Amino acid sequence: MISPDDIAASRIVVDTDVVSYIFRGDTRADFFQPFLEHRTLAISFMTVSELYYGALKSKWGQNKIGKLENAIKNYVVLPYDYSVCRQWAQIRVQVEDNGNKMEKSDLWIAACALKYGCALATNNGRHFANVDGLSVICPSLPNL
Repeated sequence: MISPDDIAASRIVVDTDVVSYIFRGDTRADFFQPFLEHRTLAISFMTVSELYYGALKSKWGQNKIGKLENAIKNYVVLPYDYSVCRQWAQIRVQVEDNGNKMEKSDLWIAACALKYGCALATNNGRHFANVDGLSVICPSLPNL
């Protein structure tokens, strides 16, 4: 099983689901805590979009959205740029050439993690399992 000591990078990209667990105080975040301690936590610009989408779709009030915005400040937001766009395209081609599919939002998150040389903390490991070179921290994929 992968341990926090196996992750050498000082930065971790946190997937949307894990950010949500942490925000809500969900016990599913407990698995990730040892991996996130003493590291710079980053999220993709796509995660910010997904968090706002979830809040708006659930008709959160301004008070709860304000709490979400404060929580987002705990992360470095990784922007898109030409190199992230190129990384996105490379991942999509690689995944498709291997006969797999991947959600476009997950492609963006993976592209940010690879571009910045970060491991990815997610509870949706199967979404990212086919991305070459991506270190995935996930309870259901202990050997990645």
